[in-house]
Amino acid sequence: MSRHARPKRLGSTRLLGFLIFHSENDAMSDNPFNQIINEILQGVVQQLNPEIGAAIRNSGFDPLQNVASGSASIGIGSASYSITHLTGVSSIQIQDLVASNITTSGSNLSAPLNFHAVLNSSLNANVSGGLHILFADPSISGSVRIDNPSVSGSAQVSGSISNGSLCLNSISGMNANFNYGNASIWINDLGPLNYLLQPVESLILDATKGAIRNLISSQINSIVSDQLNKLLPKCTSL
Repeated sequence: MSRHARPKRLGSTRLLGFLIFHSENDAMSDNPFNQIINEILQGVVQQLNPEIGAAIRNSGFDPLQNVASGSASIGIGSASYSITHLTGVSSIQIQDLVASNITTSGSNLSAPLNFHAVLNSSLNANVSGGLHILFADPSISGSVRIDNPSVSGSAQVSGSISNGSLCLNSISGMNANFNYGNASIWINDLGPLNYLLQPVESLILDATKGAIRNLISSQINSIVSDQLNKLLPKCTSL
């Protein structure tokens, strides 16, 4: 529906049910607009999901070439690393976007939102670097994989009621958190220095997790928020 499309009208049965609910449940904690608002949000999600992947790819975040790099001490020496070519972020899909505790003030309404999303693809990245141990400087290469990742978070929706229509106008304050499924790392054989594999793997895996967490909570969060608000306002007639 375009921004200027005519609001969808409720059927007479639904309208009657809404009025009965409204008149008989004023003392209840559930706001009578809950169902209507969440139905609008479901429609928004259905429009949003096909658009997210392209928006992320067009913004240069899938693949993301420079993920993280650094160096750290690993006991008797140090390790340097570079994590590159992260793929899979654009497979994110919103599963639930739900409003609750709706409040009204005059013709305005607002409500906190909770959302949950999954990534339909594993996240994969390449690893390179080297060790610096006494007189030995072996190179390292490998990959990182994260299976079954998900994202959850919160936001705030604002709307209005006017001329018999309820409209959701904007979504703000999105706060996304990355939840890891199964994270694994593979690094090439280091021969006599294989005893250093565990600290090196932990170092690189932690750096990858931190970089992805920051990516989701900042750039991807901003992209999803922008795409959501491009679909608003959405209205329905009461």
